[in-house]
Amino acid sequence: MNSSFNEIVCPFEADWKFHKADLMDLKDSEDGCLSGKCYYAYSIPGLQYCVHIFPNGSSKRSRGQTCIFFNVNGSEDRKVTAECVISVESANFSDSLIYVYEESLGYGTYFCKTAEFINSKFFVDGELTIKVKGTLKTERPLISKICTPISMQWKVKEADLKSKKESSGFLYSKRINLASFSGVKYYLAIRPKFINDENESRTQLCLHLSMEKEKKIEAVYDFSIDSANFNYGEQNIFEKSCGWGFFLCSTEDLFDPTKRYFVNGVLTVNLNGILMVEKEKIISLNCKNGLASTAKRNGKDFLIVIGDKKLKVHKQVLKDASLAFAGMLQSGMKEAIENKMIIEDFEFKIVEAAIKLLYGVNGLRKFSFEEMLVLYRFADKYEIQHIMVT
Repeated sequence: MNSSFNEIVCPFEADWKFHKADLMDLKDSEDGCLSGKCYYAYSIPGLQYCVHIFPNGSSKRSRGQTCIFFNVNGSEDRKVTAECVISVESANFSDSLIYVYEESLGYGTYFCKTAEFINSKFFVDGELTIKVKGTLKTERPLISKICTPISMQWKVKEADLKSKKESSGFLYSKRINLASFSGVKYYLAIRPKFINDENESRTQLCLHLSMEKEKKIEAVYDFSIDSANFNYGEQNIFEKSCGWGFFLCSTEDLFDPTKRYFVNGVLTVNLNGILMVEKEKIISLNCKNGLASTAKRNGKDFLIVIGDKKLKVHKQVLKDASLAFAGMLQSGMKEAIENKMIIEDFEFKIVEAAIKLLYGVNGLRKFSFEEMLVLYRFADKYEIQHIMVT
């Protein structure tokens, strides 16, 4: 199934591994579950998915059953249709799933009875592997978004956290600048002791954004602590400089060696995610002045191949027009060495029009509205600001 002008279809295939010991700890729990690593749909900005497993059911109704849920962060504004197969090869188990996610939640299947799960041979080398393969489908948004990935591994010393416990203070990571968003930085914060309304001592973990110019940033991200087999996905809107977070665990559990948060006295927190900003403007396509005035005097030294057709262009023009092209051509990648790149996900007509715009030639008078949208997506993918910004 391919994407169209009205919708995006993203095929996916992923697997999640869960330790038997961690699952057995939940065999008598009520609604206890383990969450798998979060993945992101490569062609649908901000779409996050993962697997949850409930060894003893997800509610009273399913108590005594082991359930597997497939979670997707759908919403009222972006409904997501999942068509997939959930399988556990070691148990010779598979089940088809078709579901429309109108909010961020999980939907799934009964795997087996809890008693059978506990005594089963479903575990290979002490692990249960769950695979999900299928497609995710959603309507194509009318307003394009600028997206940039975020990633950090933060190592925090146990001694430093203990020193903050009595004062209920925070520890902060380094701040990371985002080249894609002007004046935006992100960083993490952890508070080992926070007393909630129930007078319970909890540990907070937060993502902070420092914003100077941007007025609204959507963040889809996840935290993981591998040693504790902990995964957590989140989605927030930042409209000012602030932090959003959650309760990681109780303060007591944080410092309990059996919970495995610390390895050799260090807590390692992994952050991955995507930040998104809606584009305020769509281009004026009357590009009278291209980027190629000086390069026109020299021979074209780079080849773009689209199907059985080819376009010759100045390498310097691509570098000047696009951070993505500049990075590729300066990285020593295959394309830079061969002076040639192959584009498979856009038609020749779209690529040709984009290149013409870089040379100050407007060949878009006969373009349909749908073709204009595809051109915008091409410019968005390759970060061609000359096309996307007036």
